Amino acid sequence: MPLKDYQQEIQLATLYAVAQGQKVGSEQLQANIEVVGGTVNIYGSQLEPDSAPTGMYKTRDGFVGIDSFGVIPNYLYIEQKTGETTSIILSGVRATEVEV
Repeated sequence: MPLKDYQQEIQLATLYAVAQGQKVGSEQLQANIEVVGGTVNIYGSQLEPDSAPTGMYKTRDGFVGIDSFGVIPNYLYIEQKTGETTSIILSGVRATEVEV
């Protein structure tokens, strides 16, 4: 199934700069993440880290499923914990890969 305009697939072990996503109609979508397969550790930071995930705070340990962001971090990094993750999809935010 193709992704919607407000969705973006991201990769494991990659540092992303994150910003509020586009509006859909007059509504601002609530930012959320969907992880399918395996479990992941999710890290966030308001400041750009020198190397990820060092210097970032762990927001989720062993996460799988769908959940919303309470606070959208400026930087996001996701690493595999167990199993094999088949997809990570962000909705309501834009993520741009950061070279470290």
